[in-house]
Parts: sequence; C-alpha cells; structure tokens
Amino acid sequence: METSLEDFKQIRARFVQRKVLKYEFELFTKFEGHTRNIWGFHQQAIIGDINVPKLNYMEIEEGERSWMWRWIHGNEKWHAWNKCRGLTKEEASKKFIEEVQKLKSEIHQLLIEWKIEISNDPKGSELNNNDALFMD
Repeated sequence: METSLEDFKQIRARFVQRKVLKYEFELFTKFEGHTRNIWGFHQQAIIGDINVPKLNYMEIEEGERSWMWRWIHGNEKWHAWNKCRGLTKEEASKKFIEEVQKLKSEIHQLLIEWKIEISNDPKGSELNNNDALFMD
C-alpha cells in the first residue's frame, strides 16, 4: 500500500503544481473528481468506517468567499468514504492499490479526454509539451 500511496501522491502532485496555470485548474478538478473513490479507499484502509458526521457544507466559514469549493471537497469526499463503509481495512487497502494501478495506466488517456471536454473540441486535441510532466 505504501508504494501505491507514493504513486498516487506523485500523480496528484503534478496536477496540484499545475492548477495555477491558465486552463490547468479544470484539469485539477477533473482529476480530483475522478479520484474521490481512491481517497475513500485510502481513508477506509487507514481508519476504517467513516467516523465523522456529514457537515452542512453550505455554511460559509469566516474567510471563505464561497460555499461551493467546500461543498465539492467536503461533501463528495464524505460520500466517497461513506461508500466504503463495511469494507475491512485489508479489502480497502487492496482496492486502493488496484485503483492507483488502474489510474497509472489510464492517466495519459484521461488527460486527453479531459482536455477534449474542457476545450469542447469534438475532433480532439494534441497534448502539448507540458503534458510530459504527467507521463513516466
């Protein structure tokens, strides 16, 4: 599980590092949405069944400009972990490893699909030089 966790962190770091670039934030949000289940399996493998109540993510905390980002992260992460309820830590760990390996093999194709969705280009788009950061 340690190796898969490091692999996942490396893949995610590439998106996090690039999210400040023009048009890259959309790729980051696509990645985050696509990998919520992986996060849920990780939490289940480490902690077990979800142990936090579902919060009212519509409330805005001091310093926040919008409830939307908090809702996206908090609500969807809560549901991803809650879907794993009942899995043993061993089962969740195995699923986590399988999902990270699947992500590693699919990330190149996912990037292409996400770029097409973002650009609304029905013909597809070429990967640019910056996309080499995502390839191993």
